[in-house]
Amino acid sequence: MIIINFEKNAIGYCRRSSRKQKGNQSIEFQKQQIGMHANRMGYIIVDWCIDDAVSAYRNPASKRDGLKRLFESILNDKANAVFFYDESRIDRSIVSFVNEIYKPLMHAKPNIKFYSSSTNNEWDPYQTDIQFKLLNASYESLSKSQRTKDTQKSLMNHNKRPGSRTPFGLKKIPASKNADEKFIEDENAPIVRLIYYLYMWGYSIEYIKKILDKSKVPAPGGGNDWHKNTVEAILKRPIYIGDNVWGISSELPNSLLRKPSVYSPIINWELHELVKQAKDLEKKFGQFSTPYTFRSITYCMKCDEVLKTRDSTPGKGKRKYRNYYCPNCKQKADLNDVHSAINDCFSKQWSTALSQMERLGLIRLKEIKKVLEKELDSLKTKEELLKYNETMIPSLDLPSSIEKHYEEVKKKLNDKRKEIVSTLEQVSKLLNHEGSLRLTLHLSLSSSFEKLSDVERRMIALTFIEKISINLVQEKINIDFRLHPFIQLESKVGYLTENNDVKMDA
Repeated sequence: MIIINFEKNAIGYCRRSSRKQKGNQSIEFQKQQIGMHANRMGYIIVDWCIDDAVSAYRNPASKRDGLKRLFESILNDKANAVFFYDESRIDRSIVSFVNEIYKPLMHAKPNIKFYSSSTNNEWDPYQTDIQFKLLNASYESLSKSQRTKDTQKSLMNHNKRPGSRTPFGLKKIPASKNADEKFIEDENAPIVRLIYYLYMWGYSIEYIKKILDKSKVPAPGGGNDWHKNTVEAILKRPIYIGDNVWGISSELPNSLLRKPSVYSPIINWELHELVKQAKDLEKKFGQFSTPYTFRSITYCMKCDEVLKTRDSTPGKGKRKYRNYYCPNCKQKADLNDVHSAINDCFSKQWSTALSQMERLGLIRLKEIKKVLEKELDSLKTKEELLKYNETMIPSLDLPSSIEKHYEEVKKKLNDKRKEIVSTLEQVSKLLNHEGSLRLTLHLSLSSSFEKLSDVERRMIALTFIEKISINLVQEKINIDFRLHPFIQLESKVGYLTENNDVKMDA
């Protein structure tokens, strides 16, 4: 008869902060060392909990998936011991692992044992030598972090990009005696632009991924297999409009924020803004792939109520029964009839709306610029007043809570100023880009509106149309067009100039 000693079952934990790490920090090496040590101690590793490419410096123990699984396994009595390679694998913050994993498990399971492959004794975080090892692991990470930051600062001060993989769509021109290094377009730049244009037109990240895979477009990591995360990352990177991304980290000093860019822009500012707007529209209205193209912007002409949609198609019915209906007067109209009437009305009104949008849109952008400049002047006055009041604190012998209040107000003012300056830069670049608004408007009707896909028509509708009023009985349509397509920018400016939550009184 074979007797299984469940008390000798153990779980092995491995971690490496990057897949590029080799040697003692590789998962394979850790497994090998832990397995041999467990065998010497008379244990069998029944499961492995692994955190691969996860930083212990940035992620506390309770936030790491591998350690969370280990924690649950021990609570569920799957093992009575935990083995790991050394202290640098479990923690880089000294107390995170002890407070969030070790102590709770010891409280719930007093007989649980912890072992490090670097010693034959049971692991005890309260022993002096173990505490020294935890301190050393933390110091090692802090030193690496500081060295990395210092290197980045030095390179930035010489207008060089800190070391990392060259962004997809760009190639590096090395520095010479007469010029700094720079990054210019390569053969993949059109792919980046394609991704931006598809997303601007309302196509989802999943759809873009499928198009790239089906077309066998080379992926950044090699091969033709694209990932949704890759497409999403390309849409997020300010590098593609020429911005130096190394200057936007909150951990870096303000002096690095205005360093000259070393990137040739692949995407113009206008397209960048429209992609940001598409993200906001998708977040607000959901994906654009819906048969109800004009949902959420269509109103009953009689009741001024937003129309609802209803699909009454039987489960196996071939004919579709889809309607727009008014929740107030209960009148309804067939989806195809409504869309046909809107498409016809749009085509008739568009040429007039286009010229008005082009003229009034540019005027509005100039007005926005003046509003932001005025708000910035007002903010400077508040900052000067705050600075003067702050100098009075020592002489008035005010409590420390007042000083804390001043610090909070100062931070709010500073954050708002940065937002206004950033938005002003956006507006200025849009105005300085000759014909940018005109390009946007003409892009929307590069072909007949009726011939565009449902996704494209919905994107155009949400971008350029404020409201569609419909008489559901007579199928009469009236379309109210927007002044300009930059809705997201308009909303942001409204928030910055109307939301005055910075109180100066103490």
